[in-house]
Amino acid sequence: MLITREMDYALRILRALEQEEQLSAAAIAQRENMPKAVTLKVLKQLRAAGLVSSRRGSRGGYVLQQPCGGSYLYDIFSAFGEPICINRCQQPGYRCENRPEGDCGLCRELTRIQKVLERELRKTPLSEIFQDK
Repeated sequence: MLITREMDYALRILRALEQEEQLSAAAIAQRENMPKAVTLKVLKQLRAAGLVSSRRGSRGGYVLQQPCGGSYLYDIFSAFGEPICINRCQQPGYRCENRPEGDCGLCRELTRIQKVLERELRKTPLSEIFQDK
């Protein structure tokens, strides 16, 4: 798992929309100091994932599909198709080459850590993360 630049931009876009409700792609790019072309690309991915929608016309722009209080970092990772695995032995169907029977102590410990990571990524709503305190 790696927090890619696109995921970082996605979070920044969601933050901007959480604070302003509706913004154009250009306004988001300017507000969050992001290239407009990349902003448009990430907005397209966020639309495909059902996290934002767009409105056309002179009063158009992008809006959140749901408040960020119901979304978590885990949702962003999932929306961008990034596997949330700290090691390949956490991937479905993986068979440990050292312990094919599945009794590898390292895999057990990484599985424990994996569960903690997933729980943490689902713990705090984005709306709380986006608050500037």
